[in-house]
Amino acid sequence: MFKKSICTIAVLSLFTACAEKNDNVDTYDLSTHWFNMKSLDNNKVVINKNYTEQYNNGNKTSSYVDFNVYKKNKTGIYQIEKYSFFEDINKENYKSMLLDKNVDLKYNISQNDINEEFELDKKQVSSYKKDIKINDKVIDEVDIDGNILVCTFTNYHKNINVKDKINTYFKAEYFAKDKNYNDVVELSCKDSFMENEYHIYMAKNMGTILFMGIGEEDGSVVDTFSILDTQTILD
Repeated sequence: MFKKSICTIAVLSLFTACAEKNDNVDTYDLSTHWFNMKSLDNNKVVINKNYTEQYNNGNKTSSYVDFNVYKKNKTGIYQIEKYSFFEDINKENYKSMLLDKNVDLKYNISQNDINEEFELDKKQVSSYKKDIKINDKVIDEVDIDGNILVCTFTNYHKNINVKDKINTYFKAEYFAKDKNYNDVVELSCKDSFMENEYHIYMAKNMGTILFMGIGEEDGSVVDTFSILDTQTILD
């Protein structure tokens, strides 16, 4: 998911019987934050439009838009498929575009894990802990290329403002649009392939709403963030 530039439920009830936070329980169902399970369980198609910006030593060097499409596999197993596009995809063209596109990632969610399968290399399967508490390692793996990925559930936020998170993290005025979300989990990840630490924020029944990290390239500091711009739900 996170390093691949980026459900199966054992029983149907897991799509709707999601872990909720209360005064006594602080366990969260990662699948309900990773995906818009409420819509997917109703066989809807979810289209996320993402906006990404990159800065080199504080100067904006690139920006782009991409799209992720999620839908539930209808073959009788509970599996979520992800398709990625850089072309505009919308309610008028999404069916034809999906026909011409191979699935990029498949997610199988069991009672305890979320298994992510990279469709181009089915030997490359990542397993994430599904029911998580603060300070749990969500994933700790070495992939087939020897890259190490560790992600830890570091914070739960009842609500966040994306603009404030971005500008505080980078100590710069990069983003000016207020976008507010409730019920958000934060994962902090270290990836030897990317050689930096990054943070992922997921809102319940929305998915990934914010990714941001600080890296280095040719001696320069590189700041990158990606936000969920819009989410469209289609039949």
